Amino acid sequence: MNLESRNPSDFPVDVILYPGHDKAIRQVLSELAQKCPATFILLAGVSGQPIAYEGEKGGTNLSALGALLAGDLAASQEMARQTDQYQSYQLILREGKQSTIFLSEAGPYMILFARVDREVPLGWARMLIVETCRQLADIASARPDELTSLELGLHDENLSSLIGDKLDSIWSG
Repeated sequence: MNLESRNPSDFPVDVILYPGHDKAIRQVLSELAQKCPATFILLAGVSGQPIAYEGEKGGTNLSALGALLAGDLAASQEMARQTDQYQSYQLILREGKQSTIFLSEAGPYMILFARVDREVPLGWARMLIVETCRQLADIASARPDELTSLELGLHDENLSSLIGDKLDSIWSG
């Protein structure tokens, strides 16, 4: 790949967030932790800089984890591009002994890491994580004065719609 021919604006940079963004982000992460349920969530910039977390982090070094997530996501994105499989909001899934780990793009500037118990159905967790990532991307791209007009959260009526849409897509192909 010839990097000299790429425009510098093609390379990802971290997002700039204001206090209103932080409040909206924390609301969305809190709802994901409750509804999924997720035991630990980390939101980081594409460079790996931690933005926010929810749940029990234990002895986890958030900066080190963020850097590892950024490298992992960048490698996975490039593999997808090389094999012509890239799409927005891709998910990386790792199953462990007690928990499952999801890693996803949250728009072009952020990465979402979520750890859920093994008992949580993968499809349920995936659906909520992807929707949360879409909302996080909307938050990051909104001006501070636009945040109040965003429809945020994993409310029961929104979840009903999401589930219905997913079931409809199964039958319609």
